[in-house]
Amino acid sequence: MIHCQNCTTRNSLNQEFCWKCGAKLLVPSGAAPFDPAIPFMEEHVLERISALEYSVNVLTKRLDSLMETIERVAASNFIDHTMIETLTDSLESAGIDLANLEADWRRRIDSRILETEEVDRLGGRMQRIMDAYRGSDRKQFGLWIEKSYDLLVADRATESLHFLKLAFDHDPANFELGRLLAEVYFQSKEYTSAKECLTQVLETKPDHFEATLLMGLIQQRKGNLRDAQEKLESAVGLKKDSAAAHATLGSLLAEVGNKQRALKHLATALKLKPSAPVHFLMGGIYYSTGQHKRAIQHLKQATALDPEFGEAHYQLGLLCLEMNWLRKAQECFKMAQALNPRERRYRRRVRSFSEDATGPDQLNGLVREELRLVRCLGSKRTK
Repeated sequence: MIHCQNCTTRNSLNQEFCWKCGAKLLVPSGAAPFDPAIPFMEEHVLERISALEYSVNVLTKRLDSLMETIERVAASNFIDHTMIETLTDSLESAGIDLANLEADWRRRIDSRILETEEVDRLGGRMQRIMDAYRGSDRKQFGLWIEKSYDLLVADRATESLHFLKLAFDHDPANFELGRLLAEVYFQSKEYTSAKECLTQVLETKPDHFEATLLMGLIQQRKGNLRDAQEKLESAVGLKKDSAAAHATLGSLLAEVGNKQRALKHLATALKLKPSAPVHFLMGGIYYSTGQHKRAIQHLKQATALDPEFGEAHYQLGLLCLEMNWLRKAQECFKMAQALNPRERRYRRRVRSFSEDATGPDQLNGLVREELRLVRCLGSKRTK
């Protein structure tokens, strides 16, 4: 006997179709002559064979469907590629230079990927904030968090502060919420409000690395250099393998005049993670001590790591000019002006590292990458 794979009705071995549902039996039909040398196949073995044949049949259908999908995607890609080639040819015929088209396209793809990752991370943080809520009005709290999330994703960070503040006032013990609110205040350059939030956060978790580092950065920008140094040194102690912590501490030490310690921390930051802004800051320190050749070496490394670092090209041009390397200086000035055509200072050829050029904002990109700070519309993005 054999069971039908469709309705499980018992059928004799010589049947081709099930007598009850009419489905084709997947075991070869026909009466087999009895042979004592061949052991009789038990019913449960036949059932397993039927089930396997059914699974193979389903898999075959799915593979056919997948192949059809792949063919449709390939046809669509062919059409899109043909359209892009046509547009490119038309633009070139109109005299438009497309030499950097592919590079710009790849940068835009990378940017879109980063934006998607940031949105996903922000969604995860919002979920952790909701999980940490212990209040009695979860519905209202959730509405505030949802509204702030939508505004942050839309790069309307200033507007999101209103809803984040309402939520934090409602649940001041929510560590995740306090840290997020402090980050948005920091990115919006509202340092006093950011400090207030972080003070509450650090009361709950005094040894939290990200909150400690962020407090040090805020104190530095408020001009409280002694407190800033204390917090940044604590951050380095909490996480010795943090390039951002060593770099920001080095920047602060250079600002207060302790250049030897500053160079030591900046060098440690470079060992942990090569960074164009850190090379640039080291170039500025070496320039201030009269070590122009070392300064030039670091500026060259900065431009190699980040060819679009206009300030590094400009300062390298100034140093080459002082070394009487006129041709190299001209190349650097030309590159800096091409990258930042609206920067009037590049035309005046000021012969020094400006305070803005070597300030803590040079490290914004490194800090943002390590702390994964939320984005804010209009905030200065320094690499």
